[in-house]
Amino acid sequence: MSILSSAQKQGRKNTVLQETENTIAAPVVLGERSLIAFAVVRVFFGYLWFQQLFWKLPPNFVGLHSYVVNEGKYTFIPGYSFIIQHVFLPNFILLGAGTWIAELIVALCLLFGIFSRFGGLLATILAIQLYVGLAVAPGEWYWTYGMIVLLGAIFTIIPAGRRWGVDQLLAPRLQARSNNNRFSRFLSWFV
Repeated sequence: MSILSSAQKQGRKNTVLQETENTIAAPVVLGERSLIAFAVVRVFFGYLWFQQLFWKLPPNFVGLHSYVVNEGKYTFIPGYSFIIQHVFLPNFILLGAGTWIAELIVALCLLFGIFSRFGGLLATILAIQLYVGLAVAPGEWYWTYGMIVLLGAIFTIIPAGRRWGVDQLLAPRLQARSNNNRFSRFLSWFV
């Protein structure tokens, strides 16, 4: 039971609402320079993924094998070592092909700004896997993988392909069709 009258309660609600409205920050809008800076960083991040393709080339993916073995030895998540040793290593050629194709997709998405948010999401997933497997391995600097995870997450959130990228052309077309087409609505999130 309350000792306040309904007028006093209403006055308190209004005061709380006004305080809440006053404390809400204005939305952050990125200027053209910021968007161009994100586009430049996106291209360099895409180039990083592209450059990493050349030390683990098909058909045998030789450079990748030692890293997967190290992941099996030094992972910090219980059970992940078992998966690496009993699932991934026996099927290493499939793992190598999948890894190489996924990294190629990340590189192309980010370099050319085509479905750049999808590229950022895939980069984040790949980088989390690297972090889990190699962050505590000898000779590895764990912050490297943490920074790659964060960069991938940034490009998942911010549509950096809408400047200096194919997404700049795709976004308006997908947005226009998104009202009538579920697939366009789904795809529009990735540009």
